[in-house]
Amino acid sequence: MKFNIYAVFDSKSEAHTTPFFDHAQGRALRTFKDCCNDSEHQFGKHPEDYTLFNLGEYDDATGTITQDKITSIAQGHTLLEQ
Repeated sequence: MKFNIYAVFDSKSEAHTTPFFDHAQGRALRTFKDCCNDSEHQFGKHPEDYTLFNLGEYDDATGTITQDKITSIAQGHTLLEQ
């Protein structure tokens, strides 16, 4: 099965978090959104500092990682619920 590779970029530390894998972008976005709306989570404390990125694809059948381009999915502050 192929999985997308995601990581969250922290603009203040100028580094990405440890990558995580999911086969559906919608689920990765939902997880990021939940974290950004949680005032106890580091993303929720400063959502303007965090951006979710798609880094590439991992195929667990072959063990290969491919990366065509890094794509910005969403900025944390744009996902805040009122």
